[in-house]
Amino acid sequence: MTKMIPTSLDYYNKKVIQRIMDKYDMEQMDASRAFIISETHSMLENEELAMWDFSERAIFDMWEAEKVTGDPRNSVYLRSE
Repeated sequence: MTKMIPTSLDYYNKKVIQRIMDKYDMEQMDASRAFIISETHSMLENEELAMWDFSERAIFDMWEAEKVTGDPRNSVYLRSE
């Protein structure tokens, strides 16, 4: 697996973690841990999936879908209907 360039990954990490902190009133360390160990983050790291085409709002939605349903692919941004 080829990984996303670090500066892009850092951008998404900061933005998505901030959204998690704001919405779920979590401390930074807890929000960071929740995002970084997620399948969503693994998908984001995988350069072959080209997740940089999505906004940080979409990545957050994928993480939230994973939190609720267990699968980030249940996000409205990834479902094919």
